[in-house]
Amino acid sequence: MLLEQLVEKARQKPEFDWEGYYCWRFSALAGREVAGALFWLCQNCLTTNLLALPARYGKCRCCELIHLP
Repeated sequence: MLLEQLVEKARQKPEFDWEGYYCWRFSALAGREVAGALFWLCQNCLTTNLLALPARYGKCRCCELIHLP
């Protein structure tokens, strides 16, 4: 029962478009369109981080955990 609910939840569209929000927010802060950026959530400290492409890896700004896109 729980597994079926989790599978169904994974199929649904996310309630919030966080990537779109962060693109808008960083574009507003920079005063220009931010393109080629990847936003990721650190699994260790739950900090939202920005990875400017074409970087091969990112580092969390809080705990310095390495992230490979």
